[in-house]
Amino acid sequence: MPKIAISYRRSDTAAISGRIFDRLAAHYGKHCVFIDVDNIPIGIDFRAHIGETLRRSDVVLAVIGTRWTGAQDGGDPRILEESDPVRVEIETALARGAPVVPVLVDGAKMPNAAALPQSFGTFAFLNAAEVATGRDFDGQIGRLIAAIDRAAAAKPDAGVSIYASSKAAARHAFLLDAARYFVTPLILLLVAHFLVVIALDWNIVYLRLAAAIAPLIFGAAFSWFSGRGAGAACGFALALGLVATAGMTVSESLATGDPMLPQSRQELLENFQFAGTMALTFVAGYFAASFSRKFLPSISRA
Repeated sequence: MPKIAISYRRSDTAAISGRIFDRLAAHYGKHCVFIDVDNIPIGIDFRAHIGETLRRSDVVLAVIGTRWTGAQDGGDPRILEESDPVRVEIETALARGAPVVPVLVDGAKMPNAAALPQSFGTFAFLNAAEVATGRDFDGQIGRLIAAIDRAAAAKPDAGVSIYASSKAAARHAFLLDAARYFVTPLILLLVAHFLVVIALDWNIVYLRLAAAIAPLIFGAAFSWFSGRGAGAACGFALALGLVATAGMTVSESLATGDPMLPQSRQELLENFQFAGTMALTFVAGYFAASFSRKFLPSISRA
């Protein structure tokens, strides 16, 4: 008999998850079905506890209701928090290559990929079973059991391929974000520097305005659309500030023949200040947009 773990959010699908457990336990035996994986003993690392439970499981059911992502008033959904037990369960299952079967209950829909952590990869595109609390419950449970049997009988590398594809999807998403929120503003800033300082010889104040406005806009867009956290925003901001400043220095040196490296402490300080301006305004844009989402919760990430 296959070993089955049921992952669910208590505030979302506790009642129907219990019914599903009862039916599966009656069919496979109670020793073959695990539920309440997040019921962790005090003092135990919940990640290790979840990992040990899922290590003994052949199939993981992700019971998804209308509040599965854990939406919170004035804040990000719980599924985006690294410490969220439901997130850890799904990530752990994918990491060890266990087949994951989404189970949509009472009319719920699969969440959009943009609303899930990058580590979920192609999870949002998995074909899901459906279970409702009405008179179709028995028939739908029968179809779910058939799906579990097929998943458990699948080749061992099937789950690994799911995990590999999720990792590839995560890398692809990161490269897209790098192109959108690092390469694009970097090019805009270097073009602005070339026009203001080299081609048109305008007042440097115009370059300083560009160095503040462009990162501010892209930092806000990063918050709204990337689905990444503050740590990633700070990393993008620091990289943008340092690389843009270095690129401007090299560009100006090639055009004027001046040394590339700062020749005085004052020049070095100015370079750091310029890089800091771009990095700080990117971060400011990120946090301003994050704060605004508390008042505009209806706007979803693209």
